[in-house]
Amino acid sequence: MKAILLSSLIAGGTVLATQARADEKTLSGMVGYSDKAPLPADALVSVSLDDVSLADAPAIPLGKTEFAPVSRQPFGYSLAYDPAKIVAGHRYALHADIHVADKLLYTSTIANVAMGRVPAGTTLTLQRVASQIPAELVGVWTITHIGKTPAAADVPAFLAFRPDGALSGTGGCNRMMGRVTSAGHRFSFGPTASTRMACSGPRMDQETAVEKAMQAVVSWKMDGDTLHFEDAHGASVLTLVARHTSQPRPAPAMPVMKMQSGRSK
Repeated sequence: MKAILLSSLIAGGTVLATQARADEKTLSGMVGYSDKAPLPADALVSVSLDDVSLADAPAIPLGKTEFAPVSRQPFGYSLAYDPAKIVAGHRYALHADIHVADKLLYTSTIANVAMGRVPAGTTLTLQRVASQIPAELVGVWTITHIGKTPAAADVPAFLAFRPDGALSGTGGCNRMMGRVTSAGHRFSFGPTASTRMACSGPRMDQETAVEKAMQAVVSWKMDGDTLHFEDAHGASVLTLVARHTSQPRPAPAMPVMKMQSGRSK
């Protein structure tokens, strides 16, 4: 049985109509952005609650809301999620952005993450997107080779790029988060943060090799659906093939993280 939940969020001056099942909970909060520039008339605010626990896969959305902002910021939001899907030991993150069609205007720069429960901090301040990476790079890419060495078939490794340059992925063990920059075919990986799982054998060896290769990347080129990251000598240090062509929703990939501990409620 479904009930219609009408949430009037006066701070944002907007009314959201959200369908929520009787067994769902509602998470409410506020979204603002870093400057006072007026938003385009067709701008939309998107907020999602994601499970970011899996190192070898993109984040799993548990709830999402999208709405047209009304009046002045901050904007109120409300999203429904199933509390039965909250698992002890998993990491959950809130992410938000403001966009027009496929163009990002503002996005989260702090990953609000909690262990085993929904993040307590539900107020999100978004930063203006300074630059966007080429559309050809946006998506999820499976790493097939590190240099000339094939990636291990039983050690998942991938990189996911958002249009705003947010990065997530894994070299085989830990989940990495960070940012990338690109101008034309020039490319560089910025500082990354990662989980600290202790892996042994091939997983850790491959991850170390991927991280070393990322540090050497200065450019990229496409060959069909294959992406090559090259070093200063033009040698391919990472080879990847497209896994998804649609825009991914990676874990919030920011240089600053707020980790909260606690138990599921």
